[in-house]
Parts: sequence; C-alpha cells; structure tokens
Amino acid sequence: MAADDALPGLAELEKACRTYGLSSTRAQLLHQRSNAVWLVDDTVVRLAPDTTLRRRRAATSIAVTRWLANTTTESAVALNPLPGPQPVLTGAAVATFWPYRASPGRPPAADVARLVRCLHAQPVPPFSIPKYQPLQRLHDALDADDVREEPALTCQERTWLRARAHELIAAFDTTAFPLGQGLVHADAHDENVVLDNDRWVLIDWDNACLGPRELDLAGTLPDHFHTPNSKRAEFVNAYGYDLLDWPDWPLLRDITEYHSLGSYIRLAATVPQAARELRRRVESLRTADRSVVWQTVS
Repeated sequence: MAADDALPGLAELEKACRTYGLSSTRAQLLHQRSNAVWLVDDTVVRLAPDTTLRRRRAATSIAVTRWLANTTTESAVALNPLPGPQPVLTGAAVATFWPYRASPGRPPAADVARLVRCLHAQPVPPFSIPKYQPLQRLHDALDADDVREEPALTCQERTWLRARAHELIAAFDTTAFPLGQGLVHADAHDENVVLDNDRWVLIDWDNACLGPRELDLAGTLPDHFHTPNSKRAEFVNAYGYDLLDWPDWPLLRDITEYHSLGSYIRLAATVPQAARELRRRVESLRTADRSVVWQTVS
C-alpha cells in the first residue's frame, strides 16, 4: 500500500478512470486537501493514497450515501455516488466517482442546518461504519512528517502537537455529549454542500462515522475562521440548538482546529501556500492568538 504522505497524481487518476471505464483525457484538477479532486467531463473523481484507513473511509462514504439515498427519498441529504463497483483501487490510490454538480454560490446557513438536522434524525445504518477517532488524521500526518527528508514541521513543533493532541483526546474520552451519538458527517459546512436537482445536499462523506452529533455543529463555534455571528445564528436557529450553551464547547472547537492541520502537513511539502498557512496556524495555536484568521488553501 502507499504511504499517506502525498496525494496521488495524474498517473493514478488515469489508472482509476481506465478501471472504471472513463477517459481521463480532459481531466481538470479542482483542488487538493485531504483528497485530490479531479473533474473528468461531468464526473468528479476523488483520489486518496491507498492505505487501510483511506480504503475504509472511501468504502464508508459510498455505503453511507447509497443507504441515505434509499432512506431519505423525500428529503435528500447526500449526493448519491455514480453506479458501479466502488471504491476503485489502483495499487497506489483509492478512487471514488461522483456526479458533478455546479452550484450557484454557497448555500444559506439555514439550509446547511436543515441538512444536518435531517441527517441526525436518521437511524444508525444497518452495516458497520467506523466510530469517531479524534485527531487520527493529525497523528497520521505527524507520523508521515517524521520520516520526510525535509519535514514541514520542526521536531519541537511535532512534539508539542502530539502532546496537545493527547490532552484533547483524553478530555474527549471523558466528556458527555448532550446530543448523543449517531451517524454524523463530521465535516459539515457550506463548502461541502452542492445543489442537486434543485435541492441542497451534502458531499465529501469521507469522515462519516458514528460519533457525537455536536461534531456537525462545530461550524457554529467562534474559531480561527471568524465566521460572522449572523451566519452562525442563522444555522443555530434552523437546527434548533446552540452549542455555545454547552460549557464544554471549547474542546470541540480545539479538536476541529487541530484536526484541520493534517491536510496542510501533507500538502506543505509540495504546495508553498499550504506550507505558509501551516506555519500561521501552528504559530497561532502555540501562542493562543485567536485574532489570526485562518485561510483555506487548495
């Protein structure tokens, strides 16, 4: 299997498309973060390194979205993947295939909240899906950075991040979550919503798991992205619960922010903008400077 320290490139895209029966001649790279996401004609191909974890995540995303398509027909929650055997394995990459949906801008926060509320009303799927493991992506990225010839982080930074992650995981394991456990998207925000047949639906289900429902409300918390309070309030009003009423909310904010570092540690070796953003994020966390506004880099 491949190491999870770099995203697959065009050669692996060609192999995956050929296996699936699709020509990659007109492929266009849309973005790179936790996956390399390509547009091939009217198909979106998501590529990840071929690791045990990535295989499990890809298989879960396909199983969960197909199941949701059959259980929420009157109120669609997820974009259904394309038909056929998925995920596709190339030997170095794990690929999934989805219909391309061009959307006119970002959805209103209230519509995202209604999708999340509908998802949280679903029963547990009748098949095995992983349980939420906080900061696993960060730990994996730190391990990969350890063995690079030119690491993205210093040894001191990796040591500090591991210690901080250990503290957060220990706190998570002893925390009671008032909304309970269930099927969660675990990356629900307006960038992961598209318009499908005139209805907003969630995409990017790689992190779907059984976990505290509060994970899908993390976007309502004050954080380094400085989302306007009016937008947060719109989500809260539509969902019907304000996470800020829960005294342990800073734990979830911190776990979410540290989790986001994983993709940037991987990208830093080949994407200079990601390396610069990683430095800003780590420094702002180490100095507890919450005035620093984090930017998204693809």
